[in-house]
Amino acid sequence: MVSTKITSSDVLEIENKLKNFTGDMVRIEYLENCIKKMVPNDAARFCHIKLAELYAYRLMWQPAAKNMEMAAETAVTFKDKLEFYLKEISYLIKINDYLKIDNAFKKAILCANTNQEKEAIKQQLKQELLNQAKEYEKKNQRSKAAAIYEKLMDMPIINTEERKQLMEKSASLNSGLGRLKEAMRYEQMLKRPIEPHPSHKKSHEEDVKKVSFEDLGIQGL
Repeated sequence: MVSTKITSSDVLEIENKLKNFTGDMVRIEYLENCIKKMVPNDAARFCHIKLAELYAYRLMWQPAAKNMEMAAETAVTFKDKLEFYLKEISYLIKINDYLKIDNAFKKAILCANTNQEKEAIKQQLKQELLNQAKEYEKKNQRSKAAAIYEKLMDMPIINTEERKQLMEKSASLNSGLGRLKEAMRYEQMLKRPIEPHPSHKKSHEEDVKKVSFEDLGIQGL
């Protein structure tokens, strides 16, 4: 059996030794040992990225997200930091950890160079939440799907037509779950003119300056 003890702190050598291990958990142990030995910054970043991939492959989203966060912290360019924070958010969405999503979202926004990049981050966040809700629906986890749709409904980046669709979804899901009071509430809302989110009345420049996930109207589940 190949030893997981550290013999080098060089990225190439760590990568080569990693190939000698046949099991994910052994690879994880080796990479964790590398980090504990306080390897150089570039090697630590490599280890965190690999650990995130291994944990994600095993559907262990929390440690996957933590390691992607650490990869971002050790990255030297804003482009890499932004990429890693967005990946961290993707993992956190899997476990509905909205407090940590808020933190990662703030950091991602601060890495953006332009208002267009900031807006793209918000749109990606919206799409990933929609995708997760749809995945819950496919798995018949309707309560979890309804919770995400209800959160999305309050986000200023959701337009009027999207808000109407989310109300319809929420009414249908709550009805199927036997939550008739909630279903009726959304059905009544659909009968009234759907007002744009208050933030839509502000200038685009003011809107993109927001840096908090909470600013999007989302609270923890």
